[in-house]
Amino acid sequence: MKRSHRTPDNGERGAVAVEFALVAPILIALIIAIVEFSNAYNIQVSVTQASREAARTMAITHDAAKATAAGKTGAPSINTALLSFDYSAAMCPAVTPTPTASVTVTYSGTSLTGFFGSSLVLQGKGAMQCGG
Repeated sequence: MKRSHRTPDNGERGAVAVEFALVAPILIALIIAIVEFSNAYNIQVSVTQASREAARTMAITHDAAKATAAGKTGAPSINTALLSFDYSAAMCPAVTPTPTASVTVTYSGTSLTGFFGSSLVLQGKGAMQCGG
């Protein structure tokens, strides 16, 4: 018993190549977008953690140098040289009923692939009631 195998003719092979050429750039762009978003999200989480640590330390010690060091320690997965710390004017010990220490941390760096733009600026804000 013989089976006949039909092979696609050259016209169908060319169609598959054209379809792949049309779909491949979209799939590659989707993969790059996923990688860029994941990297930016990881940095955002680290920046927020740095701001929380800095606010907690500032609320307890009232020392901006110690708070900055604690904030940088709280974000080990990113380049801490790219972080800038901005402490609010109303710091501990204030006369208000519930004084708070608040910190805004800004990350200014570059994106991972540069596909959607090269600069990446993210902010995290943290606040802690004075005294812990």
